[in-house]
Amino acid sequence: MQGIQALLELSRVDVQIAELEDEKRGLPAARAGFVQEREKGQAAVEAAQAALVAAEHEQRRHEAAVADREALVAKLEGQQHQIKTNEAYKVLLHEIDQARAAISDAETKILEAMEGIEATRAGLERSRAAAKGIEERTAHQERMIAEREKSLDQSLGNLRRDREGLIGGVDAALLARYDRIASRRRPAVAMAVKGSCMGCHVSLPPQMLLELRRGAGLHTCGNCQRILVLAEHA
Repeated sequence: MQGIQALLELSRVDVQIAELEDEKRGLPAARAGFVQEREKGQAAVEAAQAALVAAEHEQRRHEAAVADREALVAKLEGQQHQIKTNEAYKVLLHEIDQARAAISDAETKILEAMEGIEATRAGLERSRAAAKGIEERTAHQERMIAEREKSLDQSLGNLRRDREGLIGGVDAALLARYDRIASRRRPAVAMAVKGSCMGCHVSLPPQMLLELRRGAGLHTCGNCQRILVLAEHA
């Protein structure tokens, strides 16, 4: 009976160890998630910066177009005194009108580009603010994870020392059997409560319950194969 009691406590310790190890294994994924969040925030900033550069380039392109057309108008107007015929003069005036229309169109596009630049700058500031918020939040979460990881390591160290102490009180053959079950089931030891195995909730044979009450030998559940301990004995 004493060996079974030791197995019950060993099973409880092993469950705690497994749960903490599972949590610890999940920490790198959480850290990777924070990296992805920061990268996403930075990508939004870079996209906004690129949009701003494109909008400013568009403004400069239209400004250059205005300058080119203004130079053309000045050139054409300078040619007016050289015109000899009415037909040629009409053609020249038409070219001047076309250049001025192009100037007007380019000036409209400059205004549109300036509005776009203003909106893009506002978007860039929002993206920078969001990225800063992500950086601060994830940095705080990473500090919490580091603290939790330290706590997990400490708890696991204590539990593993407890486990070593418990193993010393269990017969080698019994421990080997326990380890085989523990490799497939968690926990490896289940309580028998009101005629049922609490590991799988299947009813136990009456004869097995009698033997459990007498503390006669080691018994396992026929359904889940867990080692059984009667609740009142525990």
